[in-house]
Amino acid sequence: MKPEQFIREFGPNTFRISMSFVNTAKYLVVHEGEIDFTDEIKPHHGDRVFERDVVKRLVESVELINLFGSIKIAKDKVKMADFNGFLLVSVPIENGLADVYIHKVEQAIRDHESIYGGGDE
Repeated sequence: MKPEQFIREFGPNTFRISMSFVNTAKYLVVHEGEIDFTDEIKPHHGDRVFERDVVKRLVESVELINLFGSIKIAKDKVKMADFNGFLLVSVPIENGLADVYIHKVEQAIRDHESIYGGGDE
């Protein structure tokens, strides 16, 4: 199973909480409803072993798109910023706005589409 499929089926919160723990293990293993960390993949782990860095990026991408309000808004902001020659786009946060590099938003869009589909337009 790919991490995108797992996030699509169980939601990013499943990983978001575990990613907040300080841990340097290379992999996350989902087994019997629990998430564990390991540096070594073993046969009994099955197909629910995910690279920590990939999962972290995917979860952060979903969060970034959610800050925009929708993937369409994120795409429109990137398109407008690119048209105007800007390197950054503004995204609403709790206390105002934050600037994010376009390439990071573009990666978030690709990740979001790999999880939830889209990109057909």
